[in-house]
Amino acid sequence: MIDISSTADSFTLSYNKVPVLQHSMQRPCIGLGKGSCNITMSHGMYHIKEERSAWWKDASLFEIDASLKKESIISIHFDSLATLEIHEEVFGIRIIPILNAGEEPNRFRIRLPLPPDEPVFGCGEQFSHLDLRGKRIPLWVSEPGIGRGPNYVKVLANLHSGRGGSEEHTYFPQPSFVTATGRWVLLNTTAFCRFDFTPKNGCSLLSHAIPSSLLIGQASSLSTAAGALSATLGRQKSLPDWAVSGMILGLQGGRAVVEEKLRHALDAGIPVTAIWCQDWQGIRITPYGKQLFWNWQYDKQLYPDLPGFIKELHQRGIKFLGYNNPFLSTDAPLYAEGERKGYFIKNGQSLTPYITSTTTFPVALVDLCNPQACSWYKGIIKNHMLGIGMDGWMADFGEYLPPDGELFGGLDPYLEHNRYPVRWAQLNAQAVEDAGRGNEIVYFCRSAFTGSSSYVPLLWAGDQIVNFLKDSGLPAVVPAAVSSALSGFGYWHFDIGGFFSFAWIKRSRNLLMRSCELAAFTPVMRNHEGINPSVNAQFDSDREMLAHFARMTRIHQGLLRYHQHVSEQYQQAGAPPFTPVIYKGRAADGQYFYGGDLLIAPILQKHATKRKVKLPTGTWIHFFTGREYREGRHTIKAEIGCIPVFIRSTSPFLTLCREMAKKESKV
Repeated sequence: MIDISSTADSFTLSYNKVPVLQHSMQRPCIGLGKGSCNITMSHGMYHIKEERSAWWKDASLFEIDASLKKESIISIHFDSLATLEIHEEVFGIRIIPILNAGEEPNRFRIRLPLPPDEPVFGCGEQFSHLDLRGKRIPLWVSEPGIGRGPNYVKVLANLHSGRGGSEEHTYFPQPSFVTATGRWVLLNTTAFCRFDFTPKNGCSLLSHAIPSSLLIGQASSLSTAAGALSATLGRQKSLPDWAVSGMILGLQGGRAVVEEKLRHALDAGIPVTAIWCQDWQGIRITPYGKQLFWNWQYDKQLYPDLPGFIKELHQRGIKFLGYNNPFLSTDAPLYAEGERKGYFIKNGQSLTPYITSTTTFPVALVDLCNPQACSWYKGIIKNHMLGIGMDGWMADFGEYLPPDGELFGGLDPYLEHNRYPVRWAQLNAQAVEDAGRGNEIVYFCRSAFTGSSSYVPLLWAGDQIVNFLKDSGLPAVVPAAVSSALSGFGYWHFDIGGFFSFAWIKRSRNLLMRSCELAAFTPVMRNHEGINPSVNAQFDSDREMLAHFARMTRIHQGLLRYHQHVSEQYQQAGAPPFTPVIYKGRAADGQYFYGGDLLIAPILQKHATKRKVKLPTGTWIHFFTGREYREGRHTIKAEIGCIPVFIRSTSPFLTLCREMAKKESKV
């Protein structure tokens, strides 16, 4: 129920007796302005700097119109600035800003009250921060860069190629958040936003456009808040069982190499449900390593008769996945056709294709605002990918729409930038639907924004470094998983082993094995050979590694009923598959719940053989040893193959887990 109390110069708007909006002359709840900014981009990483403000006005005098309160609507008029129309809905309240006559603003700020020190989560996929309290989070689709923080790798990456990232850069930003006690907020805009959680008693939300609305809900818990948010955003469809019941094996090098590596995996007992061959469309060797050709037709030299090979795999019960992205390299045969038809984003001055480079070779980005360009690209997917029997693919990129480009229909590229990954996912979804393949196909995306969850079958955490660096190595996948889940995504995974290797940074056996262990307790297992496979440890490096991959994949496969249960909870109520472990009011770093019953504390430090674990209220059974633990802090041994995983003593899956652990026992 909406309630509003006021004095001569202040008011408090509450929903079910919880304050959701507070205003006073000293601390106005909204402000409007007009400004401009300077945007620079290096290798997909954007830096947005406010250049100047033409004007800014904070709200002051107000008038409350409650004449429509019986219809659950209250209007708050702020002098000649704007009106906030407050609608009570099933989930909570919807705030709609309505501008008054006068200058047209392109900046909007609203302040919201929050209890002091309450943990805040979400804002899309965040790699460095789990609890966002005390942080300022920019929300703009971007490559995260290499290093992602104040560390030596960022320095090296900047010296090498200007690709050092920051803690806040992310492929998947979203102007939403949830709190530990069940508050959830969604700002509906595609513009650049900055959410500021540094105030002690609240937060400040800034948008570079007037949002269409602000949704605020209050649920009974963190999980139910995430469920309400996902109901609003649209939930992902259920994954087919093959995607969650074994290993999606990342292989490349051509048919002969792939067949040999697949045989090694199967002979070692790895339950392979699919192979993922990103180089199906050819490769090129660059200073970064082995990269792809970016022409979405199969390479007949690397993969002679690929349709026949895929058919043979299907007869053996193995799926085949490929790779695509919304670019075409300028030396690709399909590029010439797209250029002739005018299907690429254009340079605003020359009206020729806007040429950029993600690494070292020139590429052009398909203009997904152009319906004819979308139809053309959907035809490529249907004919050259689905048409040869593919069961899915990595739908890469989506971050590079240039804010100074020229779009079909004269759309504003600044407001379309964040929407581009939604359009990209939607295009892939429509191609699958048009082909009549429904839920059979699994493609996975790294970039996303508000609305992507309706079109993305599976989210992937993008490119990690092949080490244990906090902001960009293996530890970064834990906050990424939790923040994505608390932003509405139910199906998420990461590259087992990471992706980036350069200079002396190479993937060790230890890193790969620890990465595989963590992946076993997520919905989907998929490895990546990395950008430079020859210098990295691989799943088939030796017999011990093969045996480790086989064992952890069998454990993952044995959890199929649990994976299905977690999926059902998401589908029915929006229960996030990953949630933070809250211990004494704070989120425990490097730990997460997978579903409601499994608590995982993966090894995220190099060569560690034990770690400290915080267990919340209840009785917990060690997944591998069967030992019983109570609430509190514990130091747990963690040899390779036996990471700290705990199941609730009251879980209906306890017997399943213990029987499987005994079968695969190493202790």
